[in-house]
Amino acid sequence: MKWNIRPIELELKFDWKISRNTSTKKTNYVIEVEEGDFKAKGEVAPNIRYGEDGEKILQEFTQFLKEKPQKFDSIEELTKFLKSLDISYSLKFGIEAAFVDYISQISDLTKYRLLGTNSVTQIKTSFSIPIMETEKLADFINEYKLERFDELKIKIDKSSVEAVQVILGNYPGKLRLDANEAFENADEVLAFLAQIDCERISFLEQPLKADNHDEALSLKEKSPVMIFADESLTHHEVSQYYAERFHGVNIKLMKAGSYFQALKQMRRAKELGLKTMIGCMVESSLGISQTFPICQGADYLDLDGCLLIKNDPFNLVTEEKGRLFFSHLH
Repeated sequence: MKWNIRPIELELKFDWKISRNTSTKKTNYVIEVEEGDFKAKGEVAPNIRYGEDGEKILQEFTQFLKEKPQKFDSIEELTKFLKSLDISYSLKFGIEAAFVDYISQISDLTKYRLLGTNSVTQIKTSFSIPIMETEKLADFINEYKLERFDELKIKIDKSSVEAVQVILGNYPGKLRLDANEAFENADEVLAFLAQIDCERISFLEQPLKADNHDEALSLKEKSPVMIFADESLTHHEVSQYYAERFHGVNIKLMKAGSYFQALKQMRRAKELGLKTMIGCMVESSLGISQTFPICQGADYLDLDGCLLIKNDPFNLVTEEKGRLFFSHLH
């Protein structure tokens, strides 16, 4: 069994500006596992917010190659081994995804069967708008024909009140706001929300820094819209801590590091009465397609990562009227 890693350079359709940085391209990595006539793949989408970058991913993959056994006999064996490694969670998922793909190929069993989840052939996603000059927003919505999406996700910072108002005036659906930790305290968030039509806001994602525990408690109690955790929830267990501070959680495979951990997070969130969203990083259609097996039962899906890039090397997913399909089925 041969393992390999290679970079893929993803060019973005537009400047991807969020509250903490701006990108025009993204370097992800493809994990390949090969044996005989079988060749399987998984995607790694490192995120600097979690201390991940390309150099670290490559170093950690070398560590994986040195420490792994000669062969893994089951998905469970691989997953147990990955838990013992101190490597980036996006890399853990890329390795696991490639191996699940491999086992699916050699066993002729679907990934849904292997993971014990319900089959999904299409999903409804939101589409994300980055932070940009307010005067460009109406043209952006028209250029990309965004009315075909039931909901839009808007990247915001403290100064985005006018931008949200412009989008509400040029788009008929509901908005999901994503602050990426832009606000300092609950009062700042509440003052922002007081200036917009909250009836058309589905939720506000991660307005406060992940370590701002006390302010998150206060905000949940007073907020006129649901507050979702993103950066606050990585690979950890979903506990009462989250139920006390948030109305919902954004679960991502690249943060959870494993299909099984992400599914466990979703089950526990539901037990605690939290809403659930399956999200993504900027990923090719390889990474997005490998998210389909955990989508059933989520309250919201935000899987537009491959729609933001203009040179998808895999073309595994097709979008039509705001829905994603496997390209070979469409």
